[in-house]
Amino acid sequence: MTVDLTLRKCKVLYKKRFLDVGIAIDEGKIVLITKETRLPKSDEKINCKGKIILPGLVDTHVHFREPGSEWKEDWLTGSRAAAKGGITFVMDMPNTDPSATTVMRLLEKKKLAKKSVVNFGLYAGITGDNTDQIENLSKHADAFKLYMAKTTGVFKLNDNVLIMKAFDEVSKTGKVVCVHAENHKMNERFLKMYKNKDDPLAYAKSRPRESEVMAINDAIGMAEQTKVKLHVCHVTTKGGLDLIKKAKNVDVTCETCPHYLFMTQEDLRKKKSLAKMNPPLRTKEDQIALWKGIFNGTIDTITSDHAPHTLEEKYQDIWLAPAGVPGVETTLPLMLNAVNKKRIGLKKVIELMHDNPVKRFGLGKYGNVEAGNDTNLTVIDLKKKWKITRESLLTKCGWSPYEGWKGKGMPVMTIVNGNVVFD
Repeated sequence: MTVDLTLRKCKVLYKKRFLDVGIAIDEGKIVLITKETRLPKSDEKINCKGKIILPGLVDTHVHFREPGSEWKEDWLTGSRAAAKGGITFVMDMPNTDPSATTVMRLLEKKKLAKKSVVNFGLYAGITGDNTDQIENLSKHADAFKLYMAKTTGVFKLNDNVLIMKAFDEVSKTGKVVCVHAENHKMNERFLKMYKNKDDPLAYAKSRPRESEVMAINDAIGMAEQTKVKLHVCHVTTKGGLDLIKKAKNVDVTCETCPHYLFMTQEDLRKKKSLAKMNPPLRTKEDQIALWKGIFNGTIDTITSDHAPHTLEEKYQDIWLAPAGVPGVETTLPLMLNAVNKKRIGLKKVIELMHDNPVKRFGLGKYGNVEAGNDTNLTVIDLKKKWKITRESLLTKCGWSPYEGWKGKGMPVMTIVNGNVVFD
């Protein structure tokens, strides 16, 4: 027997244990996981000595900007950046131009996404006037997204009666509804108080911590009544986490992002609009609470919220610059650096970036390292050092809020559907 590819001298996370084995791949599928000496002949051999093979990692929160804003990112450049970051599957948000709020637009977007070098899923956006289309949208969308406050794009649904109706319709489909949880009315009130202040921290104050807490509280209450599967995006506050942890009768999960784990409002003060995002960076107290939320199981997933804008767009006054930062290719290196610093275990990273998102979004056995499965794998080198520079990035926007940061531990190969898409 001769197979297409063998990965040799591997350390593989197999059935929750790290084992020294080899992997045989043929026609895009894993056909054998066995001792090195038992591997069959292959057309291609890859020596993985010193590397660790993980299940194909997943990022369920990206904005690849196509259609409508291809100068910032497109499906080819965004997916290449994802592959470089060890990500084999992404889920793209609906706030493109036009927005993915109808079946026709979703199908058009799916055609554009075929240029992606990684696997993908698509969100359908929920507005106040398309709740009657949710059943049909569910046949083509992998999940739904609802924005409870104004952010980048045209989405905003701050009427709780309409949100309740949307939750009820999504509940009937069995799909997950993801919410951007900020209270629009509170944000508008605080914006009037701070918008004339020439201070980056005034922007954070214009979207206060209480806004997120109030919105999460509302979302949980409505989810309890409608029995919808609720996922809270980019949680940033201790108060928000406390509510999610206490929600006993609700099917609720949540995520946070590297920028909230590794940056605080002090970085917003220094980097100004380059560190502007929604929700904004929070306090050290909130950051500590996020790490605790990871370890006590309240936080289920880590996502990048990859939201690229050009430097020309970002180099504006804090109130004029668009919100969002790139991150799909830096999420895993930052987390692996945390592993090396003993802030988190590697198995926990895999849980947050593979096991939990795969389970939550109904991806079956996606990325699992097991015979018979499609070959989607992330290969890492925990000893490899890195420095984030503009020249090293593949994202089309060409910059990172972590520029100049150094660390250790990075993806060195990404295999998607049996093909090496990054090496």
